[in-house]
Amino acid sequence: MSEERPYYKDQKMRPVLFYVVFGVKEEPLSVSRERHHVDMFPDGLTLTICKKPENGVYMAEMIGGTLGEVLAKNNPVLYRAIEQTDKWAIIRGTVEQDRDLSYMRNVIGFIQAFTEAGAVGVLDLQTVALFSAAQWRDRFFSRPFCPYDHVTIFTSDLKDGTVWLHTRGMRKFGRPDISIESVDVGCVKSAARIVNQMIYAGVLGAFFSKPVRLHPQTGETCVIKPDFVDDDENPDFNNSYYRVLWPECTFAQTDNGDVH
Repeated sequence: MSEERPYYKDQKMRPVLFYVVFGVKEEPLSVSRERHHVDMFPDGLTLTICKKPENGVYMAEMIGGTLGEVLAKNNPVLYRAIEQTDKWAIIRGTVEQDRDLSYMRNVIGFIQAFTEAGAVGVLDLQTVALFSAAQWRDRFFSRPFCPYDHVTIFTSDLKDGTVWLHTRGMRKFGRPDISIESVDVGCVKSAARIVNQMIYAGVLGAFFSKPVRLHPQTGETCVIKPDFVDDDENPDFNNSYYRVLWPECTFAQTDNGDVH
């Protein structure tokens, strides 16, 4: 995977990760630099083993409640499988070095090693997404790193007939999530392209602090006016976020190259 972050400037915002690996085994984990592309466990993260005899209440609470309902609805078979597991590995914390994406390569490799040793599933709590061992391998480990694999875009219909697009997952890259409000129904695809450009630039280190010109498709530019909202407690994001009002976005035709 490419680890460069060419747009990176230190904003004093560090990546926060929280992964749960279900059904890990008693045997010591075998991690290979060659096989799993791991050279270190990232500074700032911890790896904790939870077992039902000692941690059963905590484990039940973690995948219960509203989160459990969401996971069970999205993947009932896998959810039942993780409920039956009695030993988990939890990788979580705040990454200390994020000038490149080597921390993601290492975490992906560690989780892959757990799944190869028999773990049945992986929960990414930042995106509220549950993956089987095969899904983890195919989406994250076996193919080149893709920013869009690590961030989820949600759409919500609003009472006024417009649509709200919002993301979860950018906290894994130490960057704000994205909220585009008041999108006309016929413009959702265009708005999604804007969101994807912001995801891509953010994963590569960009921080939007002023109006910016993006290129959502060939021959078209869009000027957005992101308002940075520093609110890590907002449950929709669990992160700070950019608030963009769709009616304030302006489009024009151009043949110029990308500008961030």
